[in-house]
Amino acid sequence: MSIIRVRSILFLLMFAMAGAAYGRGATPKELVVNLKFKPQEGTNSSTANIPPSMLDKSVAIHVTEHRNESDPKVIGQGTGGDDKTFPIKSATEIKPFIDETLESVAKSFGLKVSEKGGDRVLNLTVTRFYIDEGNKALGSVYSSEVRLGYTLKTSGGKTLVEGATTGSAHRYGRAHSEENIDEVLSDALKEAFANVLNDNKLQEAWAGKK
Repeated sequence: MSIIRVRSILFLLMFAMAGAAYGRGATPKELVVNLKFKPQEGTNSSTANIPPSMLDKSVAIHVTEHRNESDPKVIGQGTGGDDKTFPIKSATEIKPFIDETLESVAKSFGLKVSEKGGDRVLNLTVTRFYIDEGNKALGSVYSSEVRLGYTLKTSGGKTLVEGATTGSAHRYGRAHSEENIDEVLSDALKEAFANVLNDNKLQEAWAGKK
């Protein structure tokens, strides 16, 4: 094989590799998203099986954040076309988004949510709220995980039950898509909250006379 032919083949291979990398998209320095609650109801709907006895008691929901992130706005990481990673950040602190979302979801489940106080107090601790975007030849695979610790108390402060649970979601979508990030994080958060409310011991304590 002649030197000219070898050089031509090498050039074509380099051109093809560069084209493939370009097609997968460049790696951004960071990706900043404005978190919105957009659950994928058609593909990954989570709900709480709440007994009628729970609906008779009002609840105050308090959320605290205890994630192990040096930057509180970092909510995950993505991978660019050159396989380099970049941080995914929320445009604002995540607690107000979680507060608003969980109150809305609780009401959609039929719970009587009280902002000033209630028959029950549900303290939720967010220990993980994370999204991972894996870049593929076409589009990206998104994986999310939310971990919640929870403590149910009486209005007088007596602890009735405590525990921890998780929620997760996955989907294939467009590369570096804010909409897809919102979808899988919303699904994971809703699933984790539904798992809290589906805890049998929590349901019994919630509906009890104490």
